[in-house]
Amino acid sequence: MALLLTSDLLVTRISRGKIKPAYAAFDPENLELARLLIETFEQHVGKTYGDLLAELEGYEEMNYRFIRGLSQLLGWRAVIKTDAVVDSSVAREAVFEACSGMAPSPAEKKEALQKTAKKLSISVQELEKALWADLEENQVLKSFLPLSPAELLKQYNLSLTQTLLFRAVDLDIWIKGDFQKILWKILRSGLMYSLEDAEEATGKKGAGVEKEELEELKELKELKDVHLHLDGPASLFRMSERYGNSFAKLFPTLVRSKGWRLKAGILYKGYQGKRILEFTLDDMGEAFKPTPEAIGYPAPLFSEFQLEEEQERYETGKEETGFAEKEAEVQEINIESADYDSMLEKIFGSLSLGGWKIKREPTILRAGKYAFVPDFALQRDGMKVYLEIVGFWTPEYLEKKVNKLKEVKEPLILLIDRKLKCSEKDFPAQEVIFFDRKIPTNEVMKVLRKYEEKRLTEDRSTLQEIEIPLSGELVSLEKIASEKGVLLDALKEVIADRLAKSTESVEFEESEELEESGKSGKFRDYVLLENYMIHRQLLERIDLELEKPGAAETYAGAVIVFEGFRLDRSLYYPVLEQLGYKVIWTGLSEEEAKIKKVQKIIEPQE
Repeated sequence: MALLLTSDLLVTRISRGKIKPAYAAFDPENLELARLLIETFEQHVGKTYGDLLAELEGYEEMNYRFIRGLSQLLGWRAVIKTDAVVDSSVAREAVFEACSGMAPSPAEKKEALQKTAKKLSISVQELEKALWADLEENQVLKSFLPLSPAELLKQYNLSLTQTLLFRAVDLDIWIKGDFQKILWKILRSGLMYSLEDAEEATGKKGAGVEKEELEELKELKELKDVHLHLDGPASLFRMSERYGNSFAKLFPTLVRSKGWRLKAGILYKGYQGKRILEFTLDDMGEAFKPTPEAIGYPAPLFSEFQLEEEQERYETGKEETGFAEKEAEVQEINIESADYDSMLEKIFGSLSLGGWKIKREPTILRAGKYAFVPDFALQRDGMKVYLEIVGFWTPEYLEKKVNKLKEVKEPLILLIDRKLKCSEKDFPAQEVIFFDRKIPTNEVMKVLRKYEEKRLTEDRSTLQEIEIPLSGELVSLEKIASEKGVLLDALKEVIADRLAKSTESVEFEESEELEESGKSGKFRDYVLLENYMIHRQLLERIDLELEKPGAAETYAGAVIVFEGFRLDRSLYYPVLEQLGYKVIWTGLSEEEAKIKKVQKIIEPQE
């Protein structure tokens, strides 16, 4: 979850239709107060949470919301547990049974406690402690991960902003240079967004996005100044805590970037009713940049051993704590590391689609003047088909998405929930598949098969016009297909066709022409087996080796022969069949499987 403060702790200033958080300055007074609170938490490790709260209440008289906000952030860095030898609910139930459900007298109470303690094999003192040990004030502060005063104040300012953005109707971000991390965070969080080349939109230059598909996201160089528009949590029909948290968690990533500015519409509820206030911010803000004096402000004295111990025991911020960084960079705690934005995407990412590989959020595509990042790319043998699943949505967002997708020129499959009010007519240039709850895998495969057939036809036509070189005794067709940039199946079909023609009588004129053109070469000297062309001379040598007495009476013996000729394992059975051998299995062991020659090898016609 994002490090949001509770709404009552959000302190803001409103003036002329604009709203701004009341950020904490990195001045000596605030630094000393932050240091005091950190020290208080550290001193209460091993004590009850009630004792800690009592001491914090004394400080809150100075500035209630500010101190309570700092304390809330520190509380997320603490591990608080029930300290009892038995479960509190079990202890209470046992005492209740011992009292027969009646309010006992002091003597009866003592007897009931002794009876229960004996039953649970603990002392009466341990039982009395366990009875209410699970109440918040009786729980124990087991560990605490400290940080510097400057870090705490910076995190407070970050949390104020995140809490304010939780109420955003929309958010516009303009960022120059390296925007990929921001976009990646948006994609990982499943936020509703649109991306536009800001320079193109303002007429500063021509097409900001190339007509062809852009390179991988990490390699993008073309977009220098982008405008990101996001739908805020307050724009949804029903407020989604997950969406709001994802939206708020974007801000720390933005703060760590350079050359950005933002404008958000904040839904504010005041005595005048609801209204939209404007919130603006840029990377020049001082609220997230501790001064050198603040960074060097003395922190509470913790022993090195204690720091190491607390790091190991801290359970809520294992990934990024960074409490010793020189620049007091506060990292997010409990950053969501899930690979997928929704269960549907997770299910699709785990599907098996024949030979198609699934790659998530692969690249940026041009969609008119906007950019579009599909959910998946499906890749096979140089083919690439994109696929999009709609996540969070509003009618306005869906309308924008429909218009954007109409502009995408690359092959694109759309998986659309039937609950959304749109039809295939809205996407005239795309493959549309509607679904109810389950991903229609068979329907997706049908579309992919159409792309496979189209590519197969194109590659066969291309191969008919070029020479296919054959040299050596064992030729890998996979290697040739890769070099020619064609499908392996198309290459095998064309070779099979040329093999058939090359074995026809040389008296036919068309065969002679094929020989002269060089397109058939010495195809008659080869046999097509699996993904290889094997020279007949090699097959003859293998056959002679197999026929040697005792060399290959079993399948295991044949394997040894094949290994000597460095054959691929996929060729073992096809070679045996080509040479007229039959494998007789009497069990699962290769040593027990016999091989027997049942026919002569067929020689090519001269």
